[in-house]
Amino acid sequence: MKKKSIYASALLLAITTVLLLHGCFKDTGTHQYKVYTPVLQTSAQVRASVKSDLSQPIVNAGKMYVMGNTIFLCEKEKGIHIIDNSNPASSVNKAFINIPGNEDIAVKDNFLYADCYTDLLIIDISNPNAVVLKNYAPNLFPGRRYVNGYFVDSGKVITTWTVRDTIASLQIQQGQGIWNNGSYITPMMYGGYLLTASPSSSSSTQTGVAGSMSKLAIVQDHLFAVDQDLLLSISIASPSNPDYQSNKNLHLGIGIAETIYPFQDKLFIGSTSGMYIFSISNPDNPGLLSTFTHARVCDPVITDGTNAYITLHSGTTCNGVENEMDVVNVQDVTHPTLVKKYFLTKPMGLSKDGNTLMICDAGLKVYDATDPYNLQLKQTINIADAYDVICINGIAIVSAKDGLYQYDYADLSNVKLLSKLSLIQ
Repeated sequence: MKKKSIYASALLLAITTVLLLHGCFKDTGTHQYKVYTPVLQTSAQVRASVKSDLSQPIVNAGKMYVMGNTIFLCEKEKGIHIIDNSNPASSVNKAFINIPGNEDIAVKDNFLYADCYTDLLIIDISNPNAVVLKNYAPNLFPGRRYVNGYFVDSGKVITTWTVRDTIASLQIQQGQGIWNNGSYITPMMYGGYLLTASPSSSSSTQTGVAGSMSKLAIVQDHLFAVDQDLLLSISIASPSNPDYQSNKNLHLGIGIAETIYPFQDKLFIGSTSGMYIFSISNPDNPGLLSTFTHARVCDPVITDGTNAYITLHSGTTCNGVENEMDVVNVQDVTHPTLVKKYFLTKPMGLSKDGNTLMICDAGLKVYDATDPYNLQLKQTINIADAYDVICINGIAIVSAKDGLYQYDYADLSNVKLLSKLSLIQ
């Protein structure tokens, strides 16, 4: 026993010494920074600027919404591309709606619902070439008040960022700021927001289809949204006059609600801590049916009513290391059960049409899902930074960082590119 005590004391001394040395570590040298400074306008100024503009190049494609022959594609934090998709082999980028801070969209009849940081905008799109802002709901999404760590004061909107390079000689002690893969990040410098620093030795009712990454969902006369740890219910029985009904605290702990997927009279919510299934039989007051928890990672979710398909991916804001897809049986929605796990590279959005399953994962992976518990990979399509996919009417619409792709998947072993809209149009 005495011998064990000596070993324990020696181990404690060694650990203490390492920690003391670690705390004394300093790195002195020349650091090059990109300093981002927000350009602000008042909310009133921004709302006055919401209108149709000439089509813009797709530079940083985000979430999308398909309604009839029209694709609404978010340009991350900038606005919405309106794309005529009457001929998927020759789609036409028709117009652009300027909406700073926009990430999410949904459409009912002739009204488009879009976030503008904390606000919800209601836009009449009956004439896509001359859209009209009809109404807005301020401060509906308080979780969007922090932008890249910058706190946006109420009544202000970040319309763009100015960028400048600077070089500074700094002495940084370990533990100060945030170390991330060799980069030093601190919230403010010279009145701007410092995003990166690399040491050197010297982001009837007609409705459509949203992608799996969406935070907005329309079911009949209600718009549902997730914001941080809240599920919001908003009546849009009068489409241009949204009527806030309720919010539900999801009790996620340190988790964050990320996506919402409607199926019949239920909502499947993906969060960084798990999947939540809600009944919307009373849409004004959704009721929690069950939860399925997993490690802390980002996770969009879709369902076909029998199984839910949850992609889990790691990343700087997702913390975890898991990169996989979980297949969860949801025939009994009160007791979701994991039945299969597929290990992937870094999966993002996904879509299922009948027995076809597509996952944005180091390109676009195409699966025969006749047997969901034994998926057959038929093809991997090389697309850089594929973000989300919608499979509809035999056409796969893919949002990627450099543009919008469309594929014919009639033959899963020979998926054919139909068109691409990007920087060069």
